[in-house]
Amino acid sequence: MSGKAVQSAGARFFIATGASATTLCTTQAAYEALTYVEVEEIEDIGAFGSTHEKVTYKTLSDGAVHKRKGTVDHGSLTIKLARIPTAVGQAAVKAARKDRKNGYCVKITLDDAPEDGTPTTVYAFAYVLSYTFEIGSNDKIVEATVNIEIDAEPIEVAAAED
Repeated sequence: MSGKAVQSAGARFFIATGASATTLCTTQAAYEALTYVEVEEIEDIGAFGSTHEKVTYKTLSDGAVHKRKGTVDHGSLTIKLARIPTAVGQAAVKAARKDRKNGYCVKITLDDAPEDGTPTTVYAFAYVLSYTFEIGSNDKIVEATVNIEIDAEPIEVAAAED
């Protein structure tokens, strides 16, 4: 067996705040130097990651379509949460959504830290494109959906013992 599967429960999402929150970081140390606030009441963090465009061309000699990797898109993610307008983290996300000029540093942590260690952490530089809410029907909590576009290659740091 190669390792243990990690449950989604316990995963957390954070957005950077303060003067350096909008600085494009390129190293783990730069991301770790920032101050973050947790975005509260998250229900779901969608799939995200880098993908390449497919570039094709057709040759006459063999009548085949040939493929190559094109430009990379570092992806997007959708976050569903229970809407709490007065929550500090949700307010930070809404402020980032209003900022038309700047991306923000974000991080996601998993609940897989070894005893007295640090969890798997994914850092990214991203733009918050939307914060929408859904009232829904009876027996439902008012929810918000946050759409985020990742603008630089994410940095994943594996869980480690201290």
